[in-house]
Formats: sequence, structure tokens, C-alpha cells
Amino acid sequence: MLRTLLILLQVTQHYLLMQPLQDAVRNGRFEQLAAISRPRVLLSLEEPLEVRGAMSREQFVAEFSARFAALEAEAIEWSSLQAEENIAVQSLNLILKRRFSGERVYYKLILFMSSEMPPPGREKEWQLYYVRGLRI
Repeated sequence: MLRTLLILLQVTQHYLLMQPLQDAVRNGRFEQLAAISRPRVLLSLEEPLEVRGAMSREQFVAEFSARFAALEAEAIEWSSLQAEENIAVQSLNLILKRRFSGERVYYKLILFMSSEMPPPGREKEWQLYYVRGLRI
């Protein structure tokens, strides 16, 4: 229990993959997600980002970028973080706006990450392995 609390304290300072994900969503540029994704990524995203299946990280970035192109993020809010030693789940609430109609879509991305034990003296590198998207 104490070990989990210490991990959470360390992790919440960085909120894991907060900066690259937040930047990608704000800018609509997802190329940097390849560097923080496992070689194979599982996706289960509801409309408007609708895509399902297992794909390479490059294919994941291409598919996610293509679907996000018709949207822009109006608001981003990190809503939760659960971390164990090598597994973490965090969620991101988004208010998306369709570029052409102006319609707002409330969406939740749930990001599942894992990390291998780093060599002594190095910080853990968290990588996405499953992304779940829900329209709320």
C-alpha cells in the first residue's frame, strides 16, 4: 500500500503522459503519440473518433489524426489517475467541437499504459497500449 502511494505521488507530479497528449489534442497533431505508444495499440473509440481494432503505432497515429481532423478541442480536463507499479489508467475529459457544424461533443478518453522496469537511475517510461473513447 505504501509503495503504491509513493508511486502515485511520483506519478502525479508528471501525470504520466499529460504533456504530449495534451499538446497533441490541443494542436490536432498526433505524430508525437508514436513515441509514447507500444508497437501495437488496441483501440475502441466511439463516434466521432470511431475506430476499433489492433494496429501498429504508426497506423494508430494516422487513424486518430484522420478522425480528429474534423474536430477541435474546446476544453481538456484530466479527470482521474490510477497507477500500480507497472500499469496505469488515466482519463481525459474533452469538449470537442465539430469544425463545420459547430456541434459540441462531450468525450472521455481512457488511456491504459504500461511501463517496464527501468535500469537503476532512470525514470519509468510509460507507453500507451489501449485507448478507449466514450461519448458522454
